[in-house]
Amino acid sequence: MLLALWLGLALPARAATCPGPVLHFKPVGPGVWWVPGQLGEADAGNRGQVSNLLLVRHAAGHRAGLWALGSGPSKAFGEALACQARRQLGLPLAAVISPWARPELVLGVAGLLVGQPGLPHWAHASVADAMAEQCPHCVDRLRLRLGPAETDLGEQPIRLPSQRLSGEQGQLGPFVWWRLPRAEGRWVTVWRLRRQPLWAAHGLLTADSPPDGRDADLLLLAHSLDRLAALAQPDGQKALWLGEQGAWLAAAAPAGQAAYWRAIRAAAAAAIERGDDEAAAAPPLPGWPAAWAQHPWHGFNWQRAWRQVEPEVLAAPDRLGGILRR
Repeated sequence: MLLALWLGLALPARAATCPGPVLHFKPVGPGVWWVPGQLGEADAGNRGQVSNLLLVRHAAGHRAGLWALGSGPSKAFGEALACQARRQLGLPLAAVISPWARPELVLGVAGLLVGQPGLPHWAHASVADAMAEQCPHCVDRLRLRLGPAETDLGEQPIRLPSQRLSGEQGQLGPFVWWRLPRAEGRWVTVWRLRRQPLWAAHGLLTADSPPDGRDADLLLLAHSLDRLAALAQPDGQKALWLGEQGAWLAAAAPAGQAAYWRAIRAAAAAAIERGDDEAAAAPPLPGWPAAWAQHPWHGFNWQRAWRQVEPEVLAAPDRLGGILRR
């Protein structure tokens, strides 16, 4: 007990010799650490650290290193991650994976490459192409969000993947992976540890708040979550899920969040049928926390659901039944 307490006190002191921000590496299994992201949007206070990261020890031949699933929001963050992970966990980075084209999750590669210019940077070809197309615009928006912390991004914040995956599923390092759609032509990759029933579903799952459906096809999100639930069936109740934000989720998370997307679509369709005011506040959904109705993301989801189901409802008045059955 005394040793554990001493280690708990010692780690921040050791991390202080590395550049900030000070990161927390939370063990979630043998050789697996979670670096929590903060809830909400990127801003100057959190310096863009709003996406969960995962570090996994993996031995290739006689050498062990850390595989990073995600790299954080900026060059400054990536430098902090590389230094503090080595000091606290005693292992160098061996590779980094970009799961989908979200700047808060993938721009840290620029900092990781400062100390390891040849570090392999993996992504699915669909994700790499999306990064090349979207990241310049996303960086501009992120700079505005970060305000005085925008200097964290550096002069060249974008580092595209050097290694590309192809196909719909495969294995890489300590992971098995699948490609799933978030919107038409927009993809995310989902990762499961090969030796443990730990899953990461950035861009599809969120904990501790309503899920974030911006820039997504909500029905396609529901279908991808159905696919996740089916993929994890062999793991049963042992499956644990890490989403974009928030704590680890239980096995039923994909099915539960698929139900949220179907419920908000059905509620929007019913509101359109009744002739409700489109500008009215998003209603609460039965079965979900009442506080969610006040969350900005629920409001954004409601607006998106309205826009996506309105053409269907107006084109065929009996379409509401079909929307409810999807």
